[in-house]
Amino acid sequence: MTYPILEKLNSPADLRLLDSHQLEELAAELRRFIQEQTRTKAGHIRSSLGVVELSIALHYHFKTPDDILIWDVGHQAYAHKVLCERRSIFQSNRQKGGISGFTKRSESAYDPFGAGHSSTSISALAGFVKAAQLEANPRKHVAVIGDGALTGGQAFEALNYLGDLAADCLVILNDNKGSIDPNVGALQKLNSYQGWAESLGFQYHTCEKGNSIADLLAKLKELNSLSGPLFLHIQTEKGLGYNEVIERRGSPAAPSFQSVFGETILKLLETDPKLVVLSPAMLSGAQLLEAQKAFPERVIDVGIAEQNVVTMAAGLAASGFKPLVHLYSTFAQRALDQIIHDVALQQLPVVFVFDRAGFVGEDGPTHHGVFDQALLADVPNMRLMAPAGGRALKAMLEEAMQAEGPMVIRYPKASFDLQTDSLWQGMQAHWWRQSTQNSAILSYGSQATLAQAAAAAKDWSHLHIPQFRPLDQLHLVELLASYRHLILVDENPAGGSLHRDLLALLQSGKLKAEYQAVLIDKAFSEHAPRAEQLAVSGFSLEKLLERMFFGE
Repeated sequence: MTYPILEKLNSPADLRLLDSHQLEELAAELRRFIQEQTRTKAGHIRSSLGVVELSIALHYHFKTPDDILIWDVGHQAYAHKVLCERRSIFQSNRQKGGISGFTKRSESAYDPFGAGHSSTSISALAGFVKAAQLEANPRKHVAVIGDGALTGGQAFEALNYLGDLAADCLVILNDNKGSIDPNVGALQKLNSYQGWAESLGFQYHTCEKGNSIADLLAKLKELNSLSGPLFLHIQTEKGLGYNEVIERRGSPAAPSFQSVFGETILKLLETDPKLVVLSPAMLSGAQLLEAQKAFPERVIDVGIAEQNVVTMAAGLAASGFKPLVHLYSTFAQRALDQIIHDVALQQLPVVFVFDRAGFVGEDGPTHHGVFDQALLADVPNMRLMAPAGGRALKAMLEEAMQAEGPMVIRYPKASFDLQTDSLWQGMQAHWWRQSTQNSAILSYGSQATLAQAAAAAKDWSHLHIPQFRPLDQLHLVELLASYRHLILVDENPAGGSLHRDLLALLQSGKLKAEYQAVLIDKAFSEHAPRAEQLAVSGFSLEKLLERMFFGE
């Protein structure tokens, strides 16, 4: 497939030399190019396809990178990346050693601000605008927000500040009627945002044909003569030109934690009328769509609003209901204060399910779920646990229905092994394998399968520990007192793992053993397949066996 115009463009400076007819041809080429280059990769293809024309118009009109252009979330930015010096390496998108699927400061001068989490663009823009004021810098400032990101509270806070600052800037709302799941909330029902935007101090403008380069350029030219905060509401078609025939990556055949979660929640909703399930815009990723269809009043999407969903759950718990909040681990970071202040402090029975815990693969460091347990490890009244497989997850969810205080269940975006899944024996630490040797592997969470394989290969014992907090140290000491060689396998950084507990037991003399730990040693690990990220930190059978040298 050839791209006669696109192949001649190396930067937006080249783009600005094209005539209007060539710009239209470029849009068609760019749309084909993105689909061809991503045909075997997972990613947010539709979001980027909907803003091809907007990307061209913005880089044509503004003098990037001198002018500041910030894309919210970052997954709308594929066309931006191709136009901005990354066409020749775009095939490496989301691959190990390649470019990121999101905007990234270290990747290009055309990415002034990195993104991955939603609703940050306008706050970042406010910082750039203020910096330009302080330096008397005449550059232009633009933020593009959309894909449901306007439901995030941070976006409102930033609009409130910028409207009062009254400096020159442009906020573009890419209204494509969708995010990963359908948009929710009162804002998405508005036909016009004029009164709302003007109440925040912005001059409101529209462009109904957001997939027309000519209309976009005309509107941007019109806005040139205006000063102060500007709000441009454009209508685009998400996934415009998307080819359903192109082969995309399928789902794994093995049973996943996500599928077990969705199935179990549906059954629990059928039997417990007090259960209310909440998610901040991730129902499909959580595999909760079937449950929502069956129980629309008790499976609630609150939009991209992590802080709101946690305190809302606290209110439900205080009213006698059993709220369960599903959060991607990386997004749970955004609601840390609410988890501590509104839930744990009041000892309210809110169940948190942290999905995508540990390494997440190609989404990279913005999405790894590696900090939640460290952040919550010392919070009073908090139970923290991680299933090794589907049976454990089902049992934990069932137990959660009787919770008297806050509880966290965390699991990765992964399948699990059916053979080791059958070894589940309950919430207390228990042996999956026992040997006559005085060497043992300890596991927590989904890496129990790896630990079991290594233990079998070396004829070691394997102790699986399902619950991190509270930790029954007395029981642990009883089980491990006779062992002289211990290795912990825990897909967490040191501060959020059993590592620090075991060190304390060893230093106090309650355990007497040589000790090692296989932990996440690079929390900001770059994008790559999850298996490769795990292997780099030592979570592979080959690397684990190399460390099992005690007593040999």
